[in-house]
Amino acid sequence: MRVRLVPAVAAALAALLLAACGGGGTRGTALPVACPRPGILADGADLTRWQPGPVRDLTTLVFDARLTGLNGTCRPGRRDRSLEVTLTPAFSVERGPAGGGARVAELPWFVAVVGPGDEVLQRQSFVERMAFNRGETRAAGEGEPVRLSLPVGEERRATDYRVFVSFELTPEDVEVNRRRGPR
Repeated sequence: MRVRLVPAVAAALAALLLAACGGGGTRGTALPVACPRPGILADGADLTRWQPGPVRDLTTLVFDARLTGLNGTCRPGRRDRSLEVTLTPAFSVERGPAGGGARVAELPWFVAVVGPGDEVLQRQSFVERMAFNRGETRAAGEGEPVRLSLPVGEERRATDYRVFVSFELTPEDVEVNRRRGPR
């Protein structure tokens, strides 16, 4: 079965379709914003703390934490000359036998913005305090959102940036993570 539209009905339908596309105003529909892709550094995704001393095994484990993910948003800044990025990290932590009755694990971490040539353009450090409920040895949650303003324009595009998140680690911590491998 074929449907035939009367010319007046066809014109009205076309006008409705065009209006739905936002073609009637002086400002068109906003295009999606290109955003830098955030990532978690593989060598910095785990943080393990032991009691001081020469033995590092399960009996001296204070806590073991992981960066488990990132959520984020991105929008144009003032006059489209900057990109406003918001990142929210997710953490999980498990208290070890040497953690005793500690109710909070302090997790030092950072966000770094890297430009072309692996140049670090911005770096911000934070400490996330993950609380354990009474009687529990595991905790998980999100950190406070971090806001970054990245200049864009003729000389720099959003794709020129890379954003990395990692725990603040000592060289020994990094070596432990590399030996253990990804989890």
